[in-house]
Amino acid sequence: MIEILPAPPHVAAFHFSGRLDGDDYDRCIAYIEARLAEYRRIGLYVDMSGFTGMTAEALGKDLRYGLGKFGEYDRFARGAVITDKNWLGKVSEIAGKFFPGTEIRTFAPGDQQTALQWAADITPQDDA
Repeated sequence: MIEILPAPPHVAAFHFSGRLDGDDYDRCIAYIEARLAEYRRIGLYVDMSGFTGMTAEALGKDLRYGLGKFGEYDRFARGAVITDKNWLGKVSEIAGKFFPGTEIRTFAPGDQQTALQWAADITPQDDA
């Protein structure tokens, strides 16, 4: 399940819980694309507390979206990931090395406010 969270307009903020399916992923991407239509650079905030995985459909959509954004990764200035799963934190940090111009940091549950503030602390540059 995906929940869109309140955040500054240049930040796409979500809470992922349970197992994400294709419809969840479509909502997430639509929201991200709406932010990118308004701002040249955005921050991402994802609270993955309670996240258990993705369906094959969602995973496929994730891979296609990521490949489709090749050459535009600098539009994602920062990514804050909340997780209590060590492996998920490591995967997030390793993935960040493949996205030039994007900083990715993991935060512990309970650090949501700090993580959201960090993700928002960018110059969004209006007029994408």
